[in-house]
Amino acid sequence: MDSRRTVDGSRRDHPTRTLVSLTGPAANIGDALIRRSTLDWALATSDELIVYTGDAPDVWLRQLGVPTGTRVLRSKKSIARWLWLIATAPAHPVLIFEAGEVPLDRGNVLRELVFLAETLLVRLKRGVVVRPPRGIRAATQPALWLHTRAARLSQIALWRDDESARLTGGERVVPDIGFGAGIRPGMPDGERSELIVSLRGTRPHPGNAWVEAVRTLAAAEGLDIRTVVQVREDEERAREFAEALGGEFEAWGDRDPLAQEELLRQRYDGARLVISDRMHVLVLAALSGAVPVEAVPHPTRKVAQAFSAAGLHDLTLDTSASSADDIVAFLRAQLTRTDEVREHTQAAAETVADLRTEVRATILAARS
Repeated sequence: MDSRRTVDGSRRDHPTRTLVSLTGPAANIGDALIRRSTLDWALATSDELIVYTGDAPDVWLRQLGVPTGTRVLRSKKSIARWLWLIATAPAHPVLIFEAGEVPLDRGNVLRELVFLAETLLVRLKRGVVVRPPRGIRAATQPALWLHTRAARLSQIALWRDDESARLTGGERVVPDIGFGAGIRPGMPDGERSELIVSLRGTRPHPGNAWVEAVRTLAAAEGLDIRTVVQVREDEERAREFAEALGGEFEAWGDRDPLAQEELLRQRYDGARLVISDRMHVLVLAALSGAVPVEAVPHPTRKVAQAFSAAGLHDLTLDTSASSADDIVAFLRAQLTRTDEVREHTQAAAETVADLRTEVRATILAARS
């Protein structure tokens, strides 16, 4: 279907417009993943598609698969143009916000005021506002109050964790949109031979007990250790861990981001266990049939909360006060959860697909 045709496959006498925000760093494959899924919700919903990508480079458009013919607004200088296109949109416009994390600290009050104004404009034009699954970070007032008002004015407002829903009075907690990236069969269980590690480069080293535990488990289970890079800033940390763990380091280097994403997914296809403190490393791992585990000192609540929304609990261990034996026991227990992980991952993927269908049905209803 032409990306500029409407959801019912036809063109109307009066043109329609969809606007979707898709900012993000090309060096973060997880961000690209959820922005691409957000774009998928927007495709073919109107005659005209407009995306705002902020300061993202040209490769970002390829990562997301922005179709030819899309009007793309670049850099913060185009925000005024974005607002004008919302204000002058024909009847029944569609506005789709970004999925992912929403910072609501005091520096974001003006931004939230603008988002509230955008929401009001679209609703006054009898349009549809969609907020894909999001999680709130660093909530402060009045940013939270503004965000809550805008969410309540939106026809579809989704949250990827219970706490974010509670803060806003929201009712719909659903799996992260990243679960819509596609289930992969991966290698048969008997041929999965790797334990993959991908940790944030900006957090403290997890310590000697952690290193000992990972090495011990890998040796006991006959797994080769590999460190990979899903966010470019983590590359040096991955190199360090490969040396400490006696594993293989796989650099991102100058590889194209799309090629890097596909390579990572192939690696997860062959893994039994993936250890990370990055949520979308673990989402992609689960989609490939590997067991996702967050085992780090002082983990944030983000990973545990998001996977709980997908029905997967107790995948996280705070290793700050754990012995090597404690960590080994936890990791070994996770290896028994393969069937459970796959069952809930499949259900999460189906839920995300159903949400996409709901978005289209909501737009059709608004224009009927």
